[in-house]
Amino acid sequence: MYIDFHTHIDFYKNEELQKVYKDIESNNIKVISCAMDEASYKNNMEFSKKCSNIIPTFGIHPWRVTDKVPNLDIYDDYIKNSKIIGEVGLDFHWVEDKYTYEPQIEVFKYFVRKAKEHDKYLNIHTKGAEGLVYDILYKEDMLQKSIVHWYSGDIYDLKKFIDANSLFTVSVDINHCEKSKEIAKLIPVSNILAETDGPTALEWINGIYGMPSEIINVYNGICKVKNINLDEFKDNIFETACKTGIIL
Repeated sequence: MYIDFHTHIDFYKNEELQKVYKDIESNNIKVISCAMDEASYKNNMEFSKKCSNIIPTFGIHPWRVTDKVPNLDIYDDYIKNSKIIGEVGLDFHWVEDKYTYEPQIEVFKYFVRKAKEHDKYLNIHTKGAEGLVYDILYKEDMLQKSIVHWYSGDIYDLKKFIDANSLFTVSVDINHCEKSKEIAKLIPVSNILAETDGPTALEWINGIYGMPSEIINVYNGICKVKNINLDEFKDNIFETACKTGIIL
């Protein structure tokens, strides 16, 4: 079994979905389809009814946070029922509207507190705010319940997350980007998960529109960088998936 710990099935076009389901099932892939917002989560819930290997998770992506924070407790049932929480976090790199930064922080803190209340892992976006994300998680004692999605920040903050025993997803650029290879070398094998951030992330890297089976190339790339056996790596990720509650 392959496990993609961070993707977005709702990004595929409707006419592609049957091909996506077939790709997932024929390659024995479990995919964690992260929500961007409420509508995204509801779409992923519908997809999971068509393909049982799709696991929808709820979160509010920082790109979807405006300068006004909604009444967040309306999401409490989604948070309670989601196996893990995501995608959530902060983005001070790609988001140019600085008026959203404080609302992003407020929304993220809410999800961190709720994840702690329900003893759930968080799937976390950190772009340009790695240090602040660390500080918020540290204050709530949630660093060991954190899955840092596609880390690309500085080594200083990376080592803080590593020392705190956080988990990390390594993504599709592992076969293309030297910085990502160096980051993967520093993370203990037991703390590495794999993701595609599909379907558009691979297109951003090399122009190829990604199908779910791209996760196989990510696994192989990680194994090459870490000099480990594929079956051993699969076992490691499966054990971690059980620990996070994704696989029961």
